[in-house]
Amino acid sequence: MTAPRISLAEQIEAVRFAETRQRALNDGQAIKELRGVQFGKRDIERLNTAARSLELLKEQADEIRAFLKLPADAREAVLRHGETMGQMCLELAKREAIAKAGGPVR
Repeated sequence: MTAPRISLAEQIEAVRFAETRQRALNDGQAIKELRGVQFGKRDIERLNTAARSLELLKEQADEIRAFLKLPADAREAVLRHGETMGQMCLELAKREAIAKAGGPVR
């Protein structure tokens, strides 16, 4: 079963509400007053999705940072033509491997 699609806006809202709930607990307030029980399951799904989003960002942090260091026009080109460029690079690598193995020259 796939996880429900939850927008970043909803994930942020869930994290902010969890922050509010924790602040209320720290202040000794009853959290039942903050939100009805019917929202509990959805809040857990949204927080779980937010955690998975953060884990994915953590795993890809180096690549994201490298991409963001590119000039804006280069980022646009990658976004617009990235898949095509990736396919071209794979084809070039394949041809070079064949040539190194004594196959046809590029």
